[in-house]
Amino acid sequence: MILAALLSSYPRIGDRQDEQVLRRAIQRADRGEISPAEVAAAEDEMTRLAIAEQAAAGMDILTDGQVRWHDPVSHVARGLAGFRIEGLLRYFDTNTYYRQPAASGPIGREKPFLVDAYRFAVGAAAPRPVKAIVTGPLTMARLSRDTLRRGPRDLTLQIASALNREILDLERAGAGLIQIDEPAIARYPADAPILRLAMRRLVTGLTTARILLATSFGDATPLVDDLALSPTDLIGLDVRAAIGEGDAGAFATRLAGAIPGETGVALGVVDGRNTRLESADATYERIARPILQALAAAGGPKRAIHLTTSHGLEFLPRDVARAKMSILAAVRDRARQEFP
Repeated sequence: MILAALLSSYPRIGDRQDEQVLRRAIQRADRGEISPAEVAAAEDEMTRLAIAEQAAAGMDILTDGQVRWHDPVSHVARGLAGFRIEGLLRYFDTNTYYRQPAASGPIGREKPFLVDAYRFAVGAAAPRPVKAIVTGPLTMARLSRDTLRRGPRDLTLQIASALNREILDLERAGAGLIQIDEPAIARYPADAPILRLAMRRLVTGLTTARILLATSFGDATPLVDDLALSPTDLIGLDVRAAIGEGDAGAFATRLAGAIPGETGVALGVVDGRNTRLESADATYERIARPILQALAAAGGPKRAIHLTTSHGLEFLPRDVARAKMSILAAVRDRARQEFP
C-alpha cells in the first residue's frame, strides 16, 4: 500500500481568526496577561486543527504538525540535560532561524518531553495513525555549539544515548512509527559512519516500533547503501532537492540500485519549500512514476512506500499548505492505480 503523509511540520497560524489562536496567546503571554497553561491550551487547539486539516486532505499517516515546536533543534535540546539555549542562527539555507543549543554539560534525559504531545495527537487523530518525530542526534550535534570540544562523534553518540530513553517511552506510549529527522547528513556525508553508530544506540531496546530515518536539504542517494546498514525500516529522501527541475530518471536508477529490497522508502515528491503549486499529474509523471517503476523493476519483496512533502510545511501560507496536501493525495491516488 502506498501511503501519503506530511514530512513533519504544519503552519502554526493562518489568515482566519480561528487560525491565529496561538499567535494571540503568545503575544498575551509575552505581556504577562495569560498563564503558560493558557498558551498550552492554544497549542492544543491548533494541534487539533492541524490534524483535522491533514485528515480532510486524505493523509494516511498524520503528524501533530509540530505546533508546540519553536524550531526543530531547540525544542529537543530543551528536553535534554546538558544544553543551554543561545542566540538565533539560520536553519540550513532557509530564511528561518533556530535557537542554537550549546552543549555545555553531560547530555542526558531526565523525563519524557515528547510523549504527552504524542498521546494528545493520537487522541485527536483517531482512528488514523500518527507518526512520532524526533530530531536525530547527528543533526542535534552538528547544529549545536560544542563548548566542551567533544567532537561530532562523541557528542552525537551522547545525544543518541539520551534520546534512546525518549524513543523507548514513545514506543511504550504506542508509537508504531517513529521518524528520526537527520537533515544534517546531506550536508555532512562523511558523518555517515557516525550516524550509523548513533542509530544503533538510538533504537536499542525497541521491540515493535518501525523507524523512518528521514533526510532532507540535499540528495542522500549516494549514502543510501550506508544508511541502509543502520537499523531503520524506511529511509526518507528529499527527491525535490535531489532532482531540482530535472526529471527523476537518474535519481530513480541510483535509488533502485542502492536500496535493499526489504527497506521501505519515504519519497519527498511534493515541494515543501516553495509556494508554487505544482501540477499533481506532472508531479506523478515526472517524479513519482519513474521512481516507482524503477523500484518495481528492481524486484524483491514488496516494500513500504510513503509519498511525502520534501520538507515540513510550517513556513508556507496555510492555504498553500492545504493545497500541497491535496496535490500529494492526488499523486498518491494515481500511484495506487498503477502500482496497487
